[in-house]
Amino acid sequence: MLNKEQAKDKLKKIVGDFNNNPDYYKKLSEADVEDKLVNELFVNILGWDKKDYEKRAKARRGDKSGSADYAFKINDRIVFFLEVKKVTIPLDKEADEQVILYSLSKKVPLAISTNFQQMNIFCVEQENAIQNVFRNFKTPDDYVNNFQDLLFLSKESFEQGLLLKKAEDEGRLKKRVSIDKVLLEDFWRVRTLIANDIEKNKSGKYNINEKDEIVQRILDRLIFIRRCEDIGINPENQTLQEIKHVAESRAYSQLKALFTKYDSVYNSGLFTPNKDNDCDLITIDGEIIQKLIGYLYESHDGKYKYNFEWIDADVLGQVYEQYLGKILAQTKSGKAKLKEGQAHRKEQGIYYTPTYIVDYIVKNTLGELLKDKKIDARKIKILDPACGSGSFLIKAFDYMQQHLSNDKEAVQSKLDFQTKDAPTYSIKTDILKNNIFGVDLDNKAVEITKLNLLLKAAERFRKLPSELDNHIGWGNSLIDDDTFEHPFKWVGDFQEGTFDVVIGNPPYFNLQTLKDKKQSLFFEKNYFSYRGKADILYLFIEKANEVLKEGGYLGLIVANYFLRSHYADKLREFISENYTIIKIVDFGSIKVFPEANVDTCIIILKKSKTKNNKLTYGLLLNDKEIIPFLNEVNRNRIIDINNYKIFLDSQSNKHHSPWKFGVSEFSNMTPLSKICNLGKGVATGNDEIFVINKEIVKSLKLEKELLDSVVDDSSIERYQFKISNDLLIRTKRGTELSKYPNLKNYLESNKNELKSRYAVQKEGLNWFEIVRYNEDLFRQETKEQIYAYYRSTHNKFAYSDSRFVTLTTTFVITLKQESRINLKYLLGILNSKIIESYSKKNAKKMGKCFEYSSNFIGSIPIKLISESQQQPIIKLVDRMLSLNKQLQDIGDKKTAQTAKLEEEIKKTDQEIDELVYKLYNITEAEKKIIEESLN
Repeated sequence: MLNKEQAKDKLKKIVGDFNNNPDYYKKLSEADVEDKLVNELFVNILGWDKKDYEKRAKARRGDKSGSADYAFKINDRIVFFLEVKKVTIPLDKEADEQVILYSLSKKVPLAISTNFQQMNIFCVEQENAIQNVFRNFKTPDDYVNNFQDLLFLSKESFEQGLLLKKAEDEGRLKKRVSIDKVLLEDFWRVRTLIANDIEKNKSGKYNINEKDEIVQRILDRLIFIRRCEDIGINPENQTLQEIKHVAESRAYSQLKALFTKYDSVYNSGLFTPNKDNDCDLITIDGEIIQKLIGYLYESHDGKYKYNFEWIDADVLGQVYEQYLGKILAQTKSGKAKLKEGQAHRKEQGIYYTPTYIVDYIVKNTLGELLKDKKIDARKIKILDPACGSGSFLIKAFDYMQQHLSNDKEAVQSKLDFQTKDAPTYSIKTDILKNNIFGVDLDNKAVEITKLNLLLKAAERFRKLPSELDNHIGWGNSLIDDDTFEHPFKWVGDFQEGTFDVVIGNPPYFNLQTLKDKKQSLFFEKNYFSYRGKADILYLFIEKANEVLKEGGYLGLIVANYFLRSHYADKLREFISENYTIIKIVDFGSIKVFPEANVDTCIIILKKSKTKNNKLTYGLLLNDKEIIPFLNEVNRNRIIDINNYKIFLDSQSNKHHSPWKFGVSEFSNMTPLSKICNLGKGVATGNDEIFVINKEIVKSLKLEKELLDSVVDDSSIERYQFKISNDLLIRTKRGTELSKYPNLKNYLESNKNELKSRYAVQKEGLNWFEIVRYNEDLFRQETKEQIYAYYRSTHNKFAYSDSRFVTLTTTFVITLKQESRINLKYLLGILNSKIIESYSKKNAKKMGKCFEYSSNFIGSIPIKLISESQQQPIIKLVDRMLSLNKQLQDIGDKKTAQTAKLEEEIKKTDQEIDELVYKLYNITEAEKKIIEESLN
């Protein structure tokens, strides 16, 4: 690409020639305008290559077949459509509307029209986009005069997301209304219309769920028919639209006849009469039939024409995922109305997976398997055990079709087919018969997955495989026990150990939230990695191992905290024992699912007894396939793959998993969470606990049983801390406030101030009902504690031999009863340079600070040695505690004693570091690297 000055000079020459020869350019055909002007502008000046765009990209506008002049792409993803007209044709005559509709239906946010004399750039998802032009070049001279705006259309700009960012800054993309949302609204209208008509004709016969199933089956059939119409494979060229022109009394019988026709031609379970609900037995009012058919051709407001060839499966999948989030509710009159069901979906942890994530996972699992020439691709079995609307299976279908279409046998069969009268061969139908499998607990999702796959496979006069009904199963893929509702049996085509690829996006929820205790007991009994605070993802990773063949691939997007959480130690052990880690893409705090508020990662594993689990992972994979889809802000946070982190911490006697931090690898290490309890301090500001300044407490003359000393969290440093000037107020359970009149009066007169201080917003909070402190925190026999402030620029671990209360900004470390480790030995390790180096590599960065969460602290590797071997470090730690106490007692004054103490502290610190270096087998070269990294 030319630099900016060169590009601008070249542009001036083109514009000058245009201005000097207007009659010549006005006579050019549309094709000549493209060649002489558009190609020159976009390729030679704006840096696009001819391989970056597709000419005559197949598309439809309304009922007419056609093609967009240009579809410009970054990494095979369309970033804008370009529509070109002759110089003499005004853009507002046709081009503007055309290109906006193209972009809307493909969910492409930008569209451009030009006749070279003028150019318009639209943010198509903006309300009334055609009137609110994003950028407008009214004359060729504007290209030069507004050159910076023109550069927004450069390839480099799109690679960096500059144009979208500018549009967002101007508020043009905040109201994101695209054709899928409009289509979804019309689906909802249809759904409600049918449900209410059923209730009108069959009052009380069906409950709301039964009505919903009937409605969905009818709507699925209509979508399939519309898709067939728009790709030109509708039997005998019959259309739904014809039913709009018959008498209302005949409308439904005509529709049923069309259903019968599709059943005979495609032989799909979708149209099988009386299969599993009463959709073929009910009667629907003809006026409603004609109205809902109209909604499938044009939006209710008349602004959009729907074309189901153009609206690809991914867009339809997203529409249906949102559709599943709406539920039919029944009014007192028996009528149906739609209301948000997102609470239900969030409770189940179900979120739609972005397209680029789906593609990445399929490419790195199935895509890798297809590279193996020894494998018969026609026999590959692919499973999504939580398939939702089928987005992963649709993408797998695409990969299989592309691969098998190039197969020699497939090519020969196509040639054979051309000479036969009865078409039987179809790659698409064979894929559904042999390769694609899914399970979901939501029966509606199962039906939608089937529909989406049928839409992908439908071809003119090809029978669709009945096997699909059996290959997309309804049930709980984690439970096969008949004593539970909807267990899923892994038998027949779903036989365990027969799958080559398992992919998907399991639900997001913690098993602690399960209300069904029977299920919890089942999971605890049947899954090795189960723990009380485990996530459902643990079980899916285990189940995948059961159903996969040896050498099979697993690819999931899951919550990322299992990589570090001490609650996931058994899962990490399971992974290290049963899988080879191929790739882990950790998105850190970048929200792939903004509505879920969960940090995620992609895991690519291979079921293999040949381990290579010394592989560690980068915080974010610097991968060209992922980066283009992250916005500008997120791209700036990408860390190179060479920034490694801990992954495994198994302490099985038969397996030693490597730790990696700083420059060394260690085996035989134990995560701190296995030897210590990790607790967070208590929360103030609710109806359970608060603190009051000591001076106020003295004036109130409160009984000692109400008071606890509180650690001043901001004072926590290495080996020292201070007690707060506040005291925590608590009462024993059942104590009435009337026993403490002084406190009662104080609370009454200061209620508003206390609520403000602790940000209490709770309506009806009665401060006279004195807080009852959770006494469980005081039942521990041990008094020894280590304190760690949750956010700091460096390691700050302090020790106390007395038990104090801490607030939520502080983590408290106490030894487990069975531990044979001295807490002072542990303190010396935690404050050492080697663990400081580990923290800088592995703790989550928050601005200039690091986050010392329970997950991170629990992951710190500890060397377990005998009590006698711990003594040298313990003695030095005792000295450090004494020296720091003396220094603290002197306060802020600088004296000769201060300097002496500081020198002694520095010397003792170095002695502890040397002992820990030896303990962890650090070489002199490694020691030098660690210390340089901390300077």
